[in-house]
Amino acid sequence: MKTMEKNKLQTMALAFLAIMLIATFAFADRTSAQQAFQTVRIRADGTIDPASTPIQKVGDKYVFTGDIYAAIVVERANIIIDGAGYSLYGPYNGTKVDDWMIGQGPYNGPSNASLWTIGIDFDAVTKPNNVTVRNLNIRNFYFGIYVGTFNDTVEDNSITANIVGILLSGDSNTITRNYIAKNDEGVFYGVNNPNRAPINTVLTGNSFTNNTVQFSGCGCGVYNETEPIHTWDNGERGNFWSDYNGTDTNGNGLGDTSYIIDIKNQDRYPLMQNTLSLPTPAPKLPVEAISVASLFVVAAVLAFFFQKKKNKP
Repeated sequence: MKTMEKNKLQTMALAFLAIMLIATFAFADRTSAQQAFQTVRIRADGTIDPASTPIQKVGDKYVFTGDIYAAIVVERANIIIDGAGYSLYGPYNGTKVDDWMIGQGPYNGPSNASLWTIGIDFDAVTKPNNVTVRNLNIRNFYFGIYVGTFNDTVEDNSITANIVGILLSGDSNTITRNYIAKNDEGVFYGVNNPNRAPINTVLTGNSFTNNTVQFSGCGCGVYNETEPIHTWDNGERGNFWSDYNGTDTNGNGLGDTSYIIDIKNQDRYPLMQNTLSLPTPAPKLPVEAISVASLFVVAAVLAFFFQKKKNKP
C-alpha cells in the first residue's frame, strides 16, 4: 500500500514538473523575438509552404490560427482564405524613401525594396481565379492585396496603413464590406488590357475612411471615352466615404447626391455612416491562463495526497 502511494506521489510530482516546463516554454514563446519577414505560398497542389505557418487547411478553406508576419502568394484557385479575425502584417512603417506612388507619372519606383511587399498576391503564373479573402486584418504593406485575376471576392476585411490598400486589375471581382482606412491610396484601378480599367466590378458596402487618396487609377494616358462609367454601388446602396460632404434630407441613410471620384467613377448612393465592425479573433483562454490553472489543479491534488498521508495512523 505504501509503495502504491509512493508511486502516486512520484507520478503527480512528475506531472507537476512537466506542466511547469510547459508553462515556462509558453511564456518564453510569447516573449521571444519576432520572426523574420517571410513569403508564404499556398501551392497549386493545396499545400502551405512553409508548413509551420499558422494556417489550418480544412478542405478548400485556409483558416488563420494566429497573426502572421509575412506576404502570402496564392497559387491555388477555388479556395477561401479566412483570417478568422487575425492579422497579416508587413514591414512597412509609414516612412517612404521618396514621394512617388503608383499611377503618378513615369516609372520611378522606391529605392527601398521592402516597400514593394504585397500582403496577398495572386500568382502571375498560375493565375488562380475564384479566390475569396475574408475576415482578415491586412496592414503595413506596399499593396495590401493585389487582385489581378477574375471572379475573386474580397469581403469583411480591414485593410489599413498600406501605401495602396487594394490594387485591382482583374475583371468580374467583388469588393464588399471592407474597412479601407489610413492608406495612402484606398483602391487603385490597374490595367490588364491597354487603356481599359477593370470591368464588371462589384464594389459596395465598403468604408473608405481617411485614406490620403480614396481612389486612384491608371488610364495610361487619357480616358477611353467609350469606356462606361464605373458605378460604385449596386443600384441601391454604395459605400461610405469619410470625405463625402453631401446631405441626407429624407433620412434613409443615403446621400442625396453622388460621390464623384472622377469623370468615369462615381458612387450614386453613398452611405452616410460607417456601420462596419473590424475582424477580431474569437475569444479563447490564453495559453498562460491554461498553464496557471493546470498548476493550481496539480498543486491541489498533491496537497490532498500529502495531507492524506500525514493523517494516516
